Amino acid sequence: MSQRVPTALGALGLGRGDVVALVGAGGKTTLLHRLASEARAAGLRVLATTTTHTGSAFEELTGPVLFEEDGATEAMLVDALQRHRQVTLLGRRIRPDKLEGPRPERIDALGKLADLVLAEADGARGRSLKAPASYEPVLPASTTMLVVLVGLDVLGRPLDAVHVHRVEVVAASVGGAPGQVIDEGMLVAALLHPGGYLSRIPPGARGAVFLNKAESAPAVAAAGRLARRLGAAYRIVAAGAARGGEVRTFADLVS
Repeated sequence: MSQRVPTALGALGLGRGDVVALVGAGGKTTLLHRLASEARAAGLRVLATTTTHTGSAFEELTGPVLFEEDGATEAMLVDALQRHRQVTLLGRRIRPDKLEGPRPERIDALGKLADLVLAEADGARGRSLKAPASYEPVLPASTTMLVVLVGLDVLGRPLDAVHVHRVEVVAASVGGAPGQVIDEGMLVAALLHPGGYLSRIPPGARGAVFLNKAESAPAVAAAGRLARRLGAAYRIVAAGAARGGEVRTFADLVS
């Protein structure tokens, strides 16, 4: 049976000193918001950021938002962390609905000022499944955990651009073809593909999978089955709703 955990932070085993890269599809920004809020409530000083392009919703995090293009300095970051315990650091505004993060090396340097760093490390254009291109994700060298997200609402949907980001890459990684109905075997194949996210976990870092949108009994059952097949490769498999509520872990189910 799965174990219910009240916080996503606890389910993923995150704590002081971690630099977390969120990748994949199906709710990265939402999960980042939740993890930041939970960490702040636990008394940690949290730096939220991105290494890629993101939408304007990223600015909705609690606490001040600092832009390097506006002259944000290390002293300003330290002061904001002390005052608010949560700061969002971005690079520049490309347009009102598109923001760019700081360079990964900058995150490595400034991340030491916080207790926990949460970085969105690739994009999925709102889709629920993706496989990385050769240049993705963009990870800070200090990354201690890579969390791969998948939206379980993609099960039973066609492998197309409406539901999947980088359709051709996903199709190649699962041995399928565009238009096929996505099943659990395809999700496992995508997550375990030797050229996919599994190969992007930095040496010495932990890998985890967060199965998002596991809010119905069938979705939770699917998450349990997926955990049995993914647990040997990833250190942690958790499932739940990134936006809130209890999260399930499957340590007792992994092989």
